[in-house]
Amino acid sequence: MKSIFESTRLLLLLLVGVSLITINPRINGWNEASRMALTQSLVEHHSLAIDESVFVKGGDKVFINGHFYSDKPALPSMLAAIIYAPLNTIGLRLDYGWNLSYYFIILFTIKVFWIASILAFRKALTFTPIRQAGIPLAIFIYTFASLAFAWTSSFNNHSLAGSSLMIAFFFYLKGKHQDVKPALLWSGLFFGLAASMDMPTTIFLLGFGLLVAHKWRITAPTRLFMAGALIPLTIHFVVNYSIGGTFLPLQLNPQFFEFDGSVWTGSKTLSGVSMNTPLFTIQYAFISLFGFKGFIWYNPLLLFLVPLVIRNVRHGKEFQLETLIILFGSIVLMSYYWLFSSNYGGWSYSIRWFVPILPLFFFYLFEYEYETDWRGEKPIFWALVICSVIIAGIGLINPWSNQDLHGVPIIANLKQLWVILS
Repeated sequence: MKSIFESTRLLLLLLVGVSLITINPRINGWNEASRMALTQSLVEHHSLAIDESVFVKGGDKVFINGHFYSDKPALPSMLAAIIYAPLNTIGLRLDYGWNLSYYFIILFTIKVFWIASILAFRKALTFTPIRQAGIPLAIFIYTFASLAFAWTSSFNNHSLAGSSLMIAFFFYLKGKHQDVKPALLWSGLFFGLAASMDMPTTIFLLGFGLLVAHKWRITAPTRLFMAGALIPLTIHFVVNYSIGGTFLPLQLNPQFFEFDGSVWTGSKTLSGVSMNTPLFTIQYAFISLFGFKGFIWYNPLLLFLVPLVIRNVRHGKEFQLETLIILFGSIVLMSYYWLFSSNYGGWSYSIRWFVPILPLFFFYLFEYEYETDWRGEKPIFWALVICSVIIAGIGLINPWSNQDLHGVPIIANLKQLWVILS
């Protein structure tokens, strides 16, 4: 097994094999339906309006100037449209239920980004003091012991954003440590992609943009970084403006959700629309981390990784500035939802909104000295790794856990597995 993670070719073959058998190719709810509605409309009707899509009856949509539109960021659906276009040409059309087109869309978007992020993680570790012998284990843990793995079985923006952040981070490190200036163009591009696909991750684009400007001032590397970021951001803003006449995300305009039959008319549960009280914010934050869908319980390795991140900051080690940005950015991202949301991610396996920060936190596995440091905690560490792999594996069954089966996502998924097997 160790040789697989040491060889790029063998690792790639393993990841492709895993990808082929860990896809849930059916539309599980409104979120996926909304994204595929835009994909289908772009390809079949050459329109941003989703009126003619088979998925238009879903609840995640807005009504503007007499037409329905997806309320989601458009870029993920546009990426999916690139894959769907040739599939539709040969008669493989998107629809509800088990769907081959949807399978290929997930494979060539979500899974490709996931594989690229693992290869980027592997390369990023070469800029750290981690021993060569520790790299295969770190890759295994990053790949399979994270909730980010569970969310690769379905089409969603959180997985794409998380993968993009790790890829962007690798190119940033390459630009910094090897003075490869074109790498900063790619870094900016992927930070921009993350921001365009999952709005709260914009904080990482801003943070690393500041680091780039601090190191290179307003010179070619900084301009390359900015140019890369502007490519996806420009597409995002142009689409938003052409639909709603606003550069703001469509979800932040509650008036767009008010139409006959809308479940959101007068709703207080739309994220980003109103601010919570301080007391509710504290309660909501605690439950989102430690409640029945608690992000910590579904990512138990964070009990080790968070202290490693904090230790990197306190000891003034290499990557101190980058770590500050990652830590601060993660707090800002989570605080956004704690302040401006009142639900827990809807039907989801744990708190899906926090998934994008996981790849960056797992980078700090390099701080864990596998042979010498924290020797007494090694049994606990390995127990958490095993638990994390199992939890992620159960999440693959359905990241959009069916709350009609059970209110606790992991139990709901096990019940769904039982139904499938029986």
